[in-house]
Amino acid sequence: MKKLSPILILLLAFNTITCTDTPSRENIVIGEVTWDGGLAIAHVLKTVLETKLGIEVELIMADQPVILSAMDKGDGGIDVHPDFWMPNQAGLWNKYIASGSRETILVNQTPYHGVQGMFIPQYLQDKYELKSVADLSNPTIAKLFDSDSNGKGEYWAGAPGWASTNVEKVKARSYGYDQFFESIEVPMAVFQAKLKTAYSRKKPVLFYSWTPEWIHTTYDLVRLEEPPFDGFAMESKKDDPLFNPAGCWKMYQPKDDLDWYEKSRITCAWPDADVYIAYSKSLTSRAPQAAQFFNQVAFSSDMVGEWITQMVLEKRDPVEMARKWVVTHPEIVNEWVKGIEGLANQSSALH
Repeated sequence: MKKLSPILILLLAFNTITCTDTPSRENIVIGEVTWDGGLAIAHVLKTVLETKLGIEVELIMADQPVILSAMDKGDGGIDVHPDFWMPNQAGLWNKYIASGSRETILVNQTPYHGVQGMFIPQYLQDKYELKSVADLSNPTIAKLFDSDSNGKGEYWAGAPGWASTNVEKVKARSYGYDQFFESIEVPMAVFQAKLKTAYSRKKPVLFYSWTPEWIHTTYDLVRLEEPPFDGFAMESKKDDPLFNPAGCWKMYQPKDDLDWYEKSRITCAWPDADVYIAYSKSLTSRAPQAAQFFNQVAFSSDMVGEWITQMVLEKRDPVEMARKWVVTHPEIVNEWVKGIEGLANQSSALH
C-alpha cells in the first residue's frame, strides 16, 4: 500500500478539523424601508443580532413588494421586513403569511400598535372648527388648502407606492371630498419639509399620518374624526375575525384587481394597526437562532417613538442610536434573546 506524503496527511487533518468544527452562522439581510420607524427598528435588530448572537447583518433598501417577494424565495436575498403594517399590507399578508397562502413568511408573536388617519395642525382646528372628514366636503374649507389656486385643495395621501396612499385616495372618493381636493403623492421627506414650512407660518395643511412618528412629538397635530371601523367587507377577509359582509372597509389594491379604485369603498376610520417584524420561514432551518429571535422580539410604540425622536430631532446617526439604546436597556434586550442557544460574547465592542 502506497504511503501518504506528510503534506497530504496534514491537508486531510486540516479538512477533518474544518468539517467537524461548528458551522458559522448564516448572515441575515434586513430590508431597509423609507420611513423613520422602520429604519430605526432595522438598526436596533441589526445591533442585537450582531452583538448578542454573533450574526452579521446587512441592510438593503427596497420597496415593500420587492422585500416580501425576496423573503418568499427563502434564499437569503432579503430575510426580514422590520416594520410590517397591518391592515395596510393586507394584500401581501394574504399572499405570503395568512393560513392557506404561500405561508413562506412568519411574523413575531407580539406586534406593537399604531393609529393612522388624516391630520391637521391644532391651530387650524381652533380657527375653523374643522373636526371631521365630513367637513372637507365644504367648498369654503377646501379653498383654504388650495395653495396653487387651481380650484382644488391639496392633501398629502402618502408616498408613491404605499398601499396606504391608495387607501386614502379611495377614502376621499368614498367620503366625497375628492370633488374638492386633489391628492399629492411625494416622498415623505418632501412632505415633511412642506409641513415644517406650513406649521411655522400657521398655514393650512392636510395629510395622512400615523403614530409613532416624530412629527407628533414636534407639532401639535389632531386627527380628523371618522365613523368607527366596523369590519372588512372583502371576500379575501372572510376568515378574518373582523370580516363583515356589510362592513365599511372594502379595499382592493392594484395587484388584486385592475379596477381596484372603482371597486373599492371605505367609509370609516382605519382600524388600529398591528405592526410586525416579518421574516422568511426559511430562517427556521437556515439560521434558527435568528428565527427564534425574530419570533420573540417585542417592543412598544413608545420605544419606536423614542428611537425616531433621537434620530430625527436629536440628529443622531441610526447606528449610534441603536448601539447606545441596546447598551442602556440590557433588561429588555436580554428578554429578546432569552433561551437562544449560542449567544455571542456579550462583552462586545458595544462598550
